[in-house]
Amino acid sequence: MPRVQFSDVTPPERRSIRNIPIPKSGNRKIPITINKPEKISPPQIYDAPEKTEVNAPKYYGGAVGPAPVGRTGGRQTKKKYVFGGIAVLAVLIFIIGMMTVFASATINITPKSQEIEVDMKIVGTNEMGKDGVKYEIIKLSKSKVVSIPATGEEAAELKASGKIVIYNNFSTEPQRLIIRTRFESPEGLIFRIPESVVVPGKTTKNGVEAPGSIEVTVFADEAGDKYNIKKTDFTIPGFKTDATRYKNIYARSSTETSGGFVGKMKTVLPADKQLAMQSIDLEMQADLKKELETKIPEGLTLLSGSIIYKSKELPPKEEGSSVTMGEEVTAYAVMLNTQDLSGKITAEYVPKLAGWNNIKPTINNFSALNVAGMPTDLESNTNLNLQISGKIKVLADIDTNLISQRLLGAPKGDGAKIMDEFAGISSITAAIRPVWKMSFPENPSKIYVQTVTND
Repeated sequence: MPRVQFSDVTPPERRSIRNIPIPKSGNRKIPITINKPEKISPPQIYDAPEKTEVNAPKYYGGAVGPAPVGRTGGRQTKKKYVFGGIAVLAVLIFIIGMMTVFASATINITPKSQEIEVDMKIVGTNEMGKDGVKYEIIKLSKSKVVSIPATGEEAAELKASGKIVIYNNFSTEPQRLIIRTRFESPEGLIFRIPESVVVPGKTTKNGVEAPGSIEVTVFADEAGDKYNIKKTDFTIPGFKTDATRYKNIYARSSTETSGGFVGKMKTVLPADKQLAMQSIDLEMQADLKKELETKIPEGLTLLSGSIIYKSKELPPKEEGSSVTMGEEVTAYAVMLNTQDLSGKITAEYVPKLAGWNNIKPTINNFSALNVAGMPTDLESNTNLNLQISGKIKVLADIDTNLISQRLLGAPKGDGAKIMDEFAGISSITAAIRPVWKMSFPENPSKIYVQTVTND
């Protein structure tokens, strides 16, 4: 068989892969041209048809989202703004109206004042209709005991003591009982008061009579424990000759009487006893003064130096190896009528002051005044001759009610004219609410006039 030989076959008009020329540069660089996208005009915006698919996105100005204000839903938003504005306006009108209805004015007045030096005598009296300064006596008592080590024994005779209340159902006039007046118990035991007292007269309130009364301390007529008795009633033997008085002036115990003793009793050193009593005295006086200052009735004033203190030793008691000793301290405070005292001082000194003509003076603060000449036995005196001294401030007495009436419905500027119309005003400020009000309220209860002082 003849040998067949193979040779490359080149198709017509085609190149063999072997004949493709290879560039000499090694890196083939073919330029790439990037064409900018054509500018797309925004589509026309139309109201969405009624049958629009819910989840289908909507295009507004090339953006996807809800319709802008003024487009779909705009009418409802405008309505909300209109109703909201009306509501706010209504609230503002209501607030302004209420502020106008409840308008008020506050006027602060500083009265004319002047400090004076006082040194004068006054007469205190507790009798109605008498010319002088009325006064009242307020009485408070406190007691305290301490334990002191005993140092020995000695014979002792002690009198029992206790408190009783004396009643005056005899007359409306006060009844004076002299020192050492006797009080007798149903068993015939005699007790005495250590000082004179005045029992107030009976009173009538709402058609019901009430006896006057006063509490006092009594001491047994003799030493011994037989006078240590429970609460009981007492009569006054000195009134036996007057049956009506004897029946209607009487006493009743407010405490038991105790402390009566005769026999041997433990004793303490005199120096220890004296030191203990002095300490009790000072402590009780300070406590009583503080309490009295909180109990000053309206219309009265308590001057410095107008309190008298009296101390009474309590019966000693044995307590193991010690002795219990103590004191009862009683404070008598003379409280003067504020109006009477102010009148006396201003009548004495204001006529001598320049620039006080046609000005009614008054005094509100008496704390800088001192009292001298206080009697030791206040309960046996009707009139008190007192010497008062110290610096005090006199103020112009401003009639705030008259000023309030003057400003009813007046223009706002009239507040400044008050100083010219009322003597004694040093300065005045007025505040009207609400601020846009140009006149004072026409309701007097809405005008508040008050005086301002530096006291």
